[in-house]
Amino acid sequence: MGPIRHNRLFSLIGSLTLATLICAPSFAEDTWLVSIGPRIGFSEKTPLLGKQQKYYFHMTDVAAVFRLPWSWPLSGNSWNLETRLITSAGLLQAVGDSGLIMTIVPDLALSGWDGLVTFDAGAGAGFFSNYKFGEQDFGGPVQIVATLGVRLNPFSHAYTGFRLQHFSDAGLYGPSSLGVDLYIVEVGYRF
Repeated sequence: MGPIRHNRLFSLIGSLTLATLICAPSFAEDTWLVSIGPRIGFSEKTPLLGKQQKYYFHMTDVAAVFRLPWSWPLSGNSWNLETRLITSAGLLQAVGDSGLIMTIVPDLALSGWDGLVTFDAGAGAGFFSNYKFGEQDFGGPVQIVATLGVRLNPFSHAYTGFRLQHFSDAGLYGPSSLGVDLYIVEVGYRF
């Protein structure tokens, strides 16, 4: 990988990190832990995004969601748009290979009906201890992560949700790399 691609990758990671760290409590409320819980993910060979995958992937991890300082009430007080940060660490497996996966994803979340439902979308970075699974090569240890999710909060301290998460290098490591789409089921504890 050439120096120009390294610079782009480090610029992207640096920009995402800086945007997350600039959060100043004086703009709004403090940052706090919203929820924590386990997630289970799986893939199909035909993804929603990207190219045909070579294998079926399985992921198990634990995710923590932090509320960042900025939020905006919408439509009176029934809906709220807020900034969040999703962090996770776990295991990605395919064709007998496995590796540690960690993600950090700044996120926008739209919550409504007194917090009963939350829709969110975000993009960030993923870090892989192993980025080659059989013949499928992600290209390198750092990937771009895009995510869309819906979460139901039926009880005051519990949630369940479904998420689509896409990992890709977006061509930073070259044209032969291949990402993966994961369909993730999540449950956990809300604070």
